[in-house]
Amino acid sequence: MLSGCGTIEKTLIFQKNTSSEEQEPLKTEEQELQTEERRVLQDIEKNLEFITLNITKLSDENAKTFDQLTSKINMLEATVAELQIALASKEEIDIEIVNQNKATNQLGREDFQAAFELLKEGDYEAARNSFNTFIELYQESEFIDDAKYWLAETYYAQRLFAYALEEFESIQIQFPDSGKIPETILKSGFCHFELGNAEQAKRILNLVMNQYPNTSVARLAVQKLKTINPTAK
Repeated sequence: MLSGCGTIEKTLIFQKNTSSEEQEPLKTEEQELQTEERRVLQDIEKNLEFITLNITKLSDENAKTFDQLTSKINMLEATVAELQIALASKEEIDIEIVNQNKATNQLGREDFQAAFELLKEGDYEAARNSFNTFIELYQESEFIDDAKYWLAETYYAQRLFAYALEEFESIQIQFPDSGKIPETILKSGFCHFELGNAEQAKRILNLVMNQYPNTSVARLAVQKLKTINPTAK
C-alpha cells in the first residue's frame, strides 16, 4: 500500500511540475502582449497629443486669420461707405452746379437780349455798356463771342473804327472757332479801309473771298473791293 501511495505522489508532483513548465511560456507571452499593448497605447496617446496640438495650433492660426480678414472686411466696408457718401455729395454738388449753370445761362441769355435790343434801337452807348457788363459777368457763356462781336459793332456804328478794329481782331485771337470769324475778318477789312489802309483792306477782303466763297461775306467783300477799286470787275 505504501509503495502505491509513493507512486501516486510522485505522479502528482510530476504533473504539477509539468503544468508549471507549460504555464511559464504562457506567462511570458502574456507579459510581452501586455508590453506591446502598453507601447501601442503610448504611441496612440502621443499621436493623439500631437493631433490635439496641431488642431489647437490650426485653430489659433485660423482664429488669427479670421480676425485679420474680419478687420480687413470692416475697413473695406468703412471705405466703401465713405466713398458712397463722397459720391452722393459729389452728385448733389454736380446737380447744384448744373442747376446754377442753367439759371446763369438763362439770366445771361436775357441780359444778352436786352443789350442787343439797345443796339437795334440805335442806343450805341447803352448797348456798349450792356455788352461790356455781359462780358464781365458771363465769361463762360455760349454768347460771349457774339457779345464781343456786337460790342465791336457799336464802335463801328459810331465810326470809331480804330476801337472797332481792335475788338474785331481780338475775337479772331480769343475765339478762333467762333461762327462769327468770317464777319470779324470782313469787318476788319472795312475798318482798315475807313482808316485809310487801302492795301491792307484789299488784302483782307480778297482773303475773305478766297476763304469763304459763295457766302454772304464773300459777296460783301466783292462789293467793298469795287468801292476801293472802281475798275475792278
